Amino acid sequence: MRIRLLLLVLIALSSVQGIARETVIRKLTSNVVVVTPGKKQLHTLGWPNDIINSVAVKTGKGLVLIDTQNSPANARLIKNAVQDNFNDSTFVYIINTHGHSCHSGGNCIFTESQIVAQQNSEAEIKDYDDLFLGQTVEFLRKKIYHKSNVLDTISTSGVLSDSINQAIELYRFYENDLINNYHARYADLTFDETMTLNAGEKTIHLYYMGKGHGDADIAVYIRDEKVLCTGNLFHLGAYEHETMPSFYQFRVNEIDHWISTLEEILKPENAIDHVISTHGKHSFKKENLEFILDYCKAVRKEVKRAKSQQIPIESVQEITIFEDLFNQYQGIVPLNKEAREMHARNVAIIWRNIK
Repeated sequence: MRIRLLLLVLIALSSVQGIARETVIRKLTSNVVVVTPGKKQLHTLGWPNDIINSVAVKTGKGLVLIDTQNSPANARLIKNAVQDNFNDSTFVYIINTHGHSCHSGGNCIFTESQIVAQQNSEAEIKDYDDLFLGQTVEFLRKKIYHKSNVLDTISTSGVLSDSINQAIELYRFYENDLINNYHARYADLTFDETMTLNAGEKTIHLYYMGKGHGDADIAVYIRDEKVLCTGNLFHLGAYEHETMPSFYQFRVNEIDHWISTLEEILKPENAIDHVISTHGKHSFKKENLEFILDYCKAVRKEVKRAKSQQIPIESVQEITIFEDLFNQYQGIVPLNKEAREMHARNVAIIWRNIK
């Protein structure tokens, strides 16, 4: 009986470890790859798109990794995949596009590397350490409790019970990982507006966007590879034609700063072939960013006009006065229900932050 029980435990653990090794690697250039943990693994932690992308860059003097996932286990997974892909184990820089948990949760794994982030990231990481870590563990425990109750209602063994047992083991695996392995790791190098990193023959430019999604959001431009990483700045989501700004309610939103930074990024001399968002399934083009810039300018203009003329906010939330812009970029953003809803939300958010 004990031997059988031991075998069952070993099988369950091996299945969890098998899932923990699962990655998807997408090659952008010969020196840049996008690395993502397996879908099932991410779904257990509640990420709506089941996608958290990390971007790795091969330089002449080691590797640069952009964003470290949501937990130490996923960070190890990404780290090993990148090392195997490039046959290199030296990470010279780790860049956080901001301090939220799915971008900095694996920082502690990279003990010998310099962490680089915007100066406001420390407060964001501290928030996770103080608040969101407990919420995530509580979320996992509720999932374990719910799945265990479901399992109690099943009278026979089979595919369904096996699947539920595997899910429970995976939840417990992450609960243990977060409780025992996670600790806050803050940036070693910080900056205010811009920073340039030189790693081997690669030049990497960091741009602070201003507050909107969070307080420390940056865009990372790998000039030699024509790749731009945008974190959660834009709602690129899971679909190829879904580009909208990612402003957040109940936060300060610095649309003027966004506009000025995008103008700097989109200078003619900055060639951009790939735009990578942390939660997007596809890479995007420079045209997506051009739409974002023109959209932000149009929203700022119309909100200012409405407020100065005491016109109700609802008139700006209507998509009608922006239809020419959407028609100009109809191959970039479909004028569907989701875009209309997001536009109305964006206007309400920007309305509060424009005098």
